[in-house]
Amino acid sequence: MTPIQIVNHYGVIRRLVLAVAICMTWEVSRWSMAYATGNAARPGLETAAVLAAVQAPITLFAGSVFRAYLASRSAA
Repeated sequence: MTPIQIVNHYGVIRRLVLAVAICMTWEVSRWSMAYATGNAARPGLETAAVLAAVQAPITLFAGSVFRAYLASRSAA
């Protein structure tokens, strides 16, 4: 097997992209928890708005990557 065939057969790229998305989601979650505990003096709605503005895009990104991963598995 050539290297390209190995990469395609084992889905190395799609698994790598999924792992990066999971790591990014983990880091954003860690940051969000630190932000929420470090800003206890701020009003709750203000903190919630910041957390929603940060969490929404990464959640959509992770969902899109996972959906693409599942689609690529069924196509392979």
